[in-house]
Amino acid sequence: MDERTSESQASIVGIVENDAVFRAEAIRRLSELPEVKTPVLEWSQAEHFLRDERRTEVEILFVDIMLSGISGIELAKTVQHTLPNLRVIMLTNMNSDEMIFDSIKFGTLGYILKSELEDLDKAVRIVQNGGAMITPTIALRVISSFRREVDSAPRLTDRERQVLELMVRGKTIRAVAEFLGLSAHTVHDHIKRIYKKLEVHNRAELVLRAQELSLM
Repeated sequence: MDERTSESQASIVGIVENDAVFRAEAIRRLSELPEVKTPVLEWSQAEHFLRDERRTEVEILFVDIMLSGISGIELAKTVQHTLPNLRVIMLTNMNSDEMIFDSIKFGTLGYILKSELEDLDKAVRIVQNGGAMITPTIALRVISSFRREVDSAPRLTDRERQVLELMVRGKTIRAVAEFLGLSAHTVHDHIKRIYKKLEVHNRAELVLRAQELSLM
């Protein structure tokens, strides 16, 4: 323990990882950090962690996202409700974007590639200070995924966007027509094209889809 971090400021850290060799290396690195109380607690499966009374003592938990049995994502979802103050950081190889988003959705505060264990110390410090830690490699994938979603969003013309905005506000076809100086027939045609592009069948679906795609 160096002068930067007192014993009282250090966190109780645990790791749930079924790869014994990797787990040992991660524990070795974590044990060298002044921000971490030793010994680092360890489990090979989520089930073991959930049955262990020591789980309530852990402040920061590193979890392998691809655990056998209960997965890392399922564990994160469970502790989000049972241990709301526990800060979870995922350990992973390159997984699907969907898995990354699911883990973030269930309250994880960090996402570290197993090949980038040098980021362990940074993750501990950032999470201790109330932040969230995503390595640059993972951040790039998240940004790229958002870009793909934006690029794949249906292309509406300027007029269709005007009609959509008024429809979302609850305007009738006649009111939209009067506001835009168009005939009701023309507005109806625009609405049909909007429904087709957004793949919706009624106004309620239209509003939800527009919000989902951030079109408004």
